[in-house]
Amino acid sequence: MKKKLLLFALMCFPAVLMAQQDDPKDEIEADGPWLSRLEIETRFGWNMNRYGGINQEGTGFRGEFVNLRLEGKIYKGLTYSWKQRLNKNTSQTFWDATDWLEIKYTPNDYIAISAGKQVVAIGGWEYDRSPIDLYLNSEYWQYINCYQLGFSIAVNASRNDRLVFQLCNSPMRTYIGDNSTVGLSLMWYGKHDWYHSIFSANAFQTTGGRWINYLCFGNKFLFSKNAFLELDYVNRASSNQSFWFKDCSVVAEASVKPHSMVRLFGKYTFDTNDTDTDADVYVESGMRLHTASMGVEYSPIRKYPDALRLHAAVGYVWGRMATQENSAHPFSGLHNDCVKLYIGAKVNLDVLHGIKHIIKKAADKRIAKALGRDSLDINQVNLQ
Repeated sequence: MKKKLLLFALMCFPAVLMAQQDDPKDEIEADGPWLSRLEIETRFGWNMNRYGGINQEGTGFRGEFVNLRLEGKIYKGLTYSWKQRLNKNTSQTFWDATDWLEIKYTPNDYIAISAGKQVVAIGGWEYDRSPIDLYLNSEYWQYINCYQLGFSIAVNASRNDRLVFQLCNSPMRTYIGDNSTVGLSLMWYGKHDWYHSIFSANAFQTTGGRWINYLCFGNKFLFSKNAFLELDYVNRASSNQSFWFKDCSVVAEASVKPHSMVRLFGKYTFDTNDTDTDADVYVESGMRLHTASMGVEYSPIRKYPDALRLHAAVGYVWGRMATQENSAHPFSGLHNDCVKLYIGAKVNLDVLHGIKHIIKKAADKRIAKALGRDSLDINQVNLQ
């Protein structure tokens, strides 16, 4: 009798395990705790950063990212999400190397309340994409401290529209050396057939006790499931300056997938700051820089396209560097007359899937062994 119960349990366990993995409904209805994601992702390869006829710092074989990703449930309606950079500068604290670590409470289908370290709610598609999936980016993107401690409320205004209100630390706090500064954000996510949007209105405390205001318009035009155009405009303004077009960034990226395993893309960025103030610590006064780049991504494993991705991208930077005397980040970022090259691979290790596979394989062996013993016992009885 005990053998039969053990055999039944061994047969049921892998089935339940796989059902929980494949059926999202089981995850939602389970009381928790629950681990739904455990991954390690990395990107490495050979990069070139060349200007003035000389290969500069950043040229050579490089490991750019090692990220740990965890997601799961604490209890009904209460979930967590954690992304940790394992290769951040050792001079930083463990918390500084944490991209986000937040708890989210979802009492119903309309409201979600989040707290912890989270992504600052700024619009735009370049900003929204994970850094590991980007190559040559705008000057604005290079420096913005987009992960801060804060609190946010998301409201589903309709099936296709979501509004997010956020109160958090100012992303300028590191550059201005004031951790008491704050930021306010209101963001709109829209999904309407061939047009998707990420818009935001932001106000952040910056240098000299001032506020700098952002208006961000992230537009995505879907021509088909395999082709799109992203167009971002970010306008920045503080006191004693013209509001529109003096301090801004433009980003455009076109992407097409001629094959399910291949993506081709071209990208252009433009950053300018024609003001005479130091309110913008990211695109500093006097700057007027352009970048143009193109590249290809190839996912060789058809069944698991996210497991391995190869890439090659090349770009060029031209324009005018910042003229601001006291730079918050001298001798870094983009440089005039610079050629950039990226050749490498991104690897995604789905640790949770691997653990489940090992458990299932071990359980299958125990089932087979138990079945073999039962078969032997039955044969012995028949012989008697």
